Amino acid sequence: MKKPFLLFTLKCCVILYFAACTGINNYTVSVAATPHVTKGTWKVDHLMSTGTDETSQLNGYNLTFSPSGKIIAQKNSEVVTGNWSEDEIEKRITISLDTKDPALEKLNHYWDISTATDNSIQLKNTENSPGGRLQITSL
Repeated sequence: MKKPFLLFTLKCCVILYFAACTGINNYTVSVAATPHVTKGTWKVDHLMSTGTDETSQLNGYNLTFSPSGKIIAQKNSEVVTGNWSEDEIEKRITISLDTKDPALEKLNHYWDISTATDNSIQLKNTENSPGGRLQITSL
């Protein structure tokens, strides 16, 4: 009587172990942007806000993200500073530029990270700007 019960318990434990390991990968796979975005300078390649393509408003701006959480948006002699941070658990970047420029203010959001590579980072914003998309590329 003990042997079938022990075998059944062992099988259940093995099944639960593999099910738990498979499910936990959804929470541990990282799309961290910090290792990529803190290398070099970036430009806005695409910005969609409330269904409207607003990329042209940010033409000429270069973005620099420092590991200490500072961000610089520069166009010619105009320099705008601010802060940025990444929440790896929520998989999101927060950008906060100190500006009244309506074009740059569109970057001031929580951005969910879709993909992050050394050359391109794709972000989306469904909270503040339904259909909001931002893609930055490395220069």
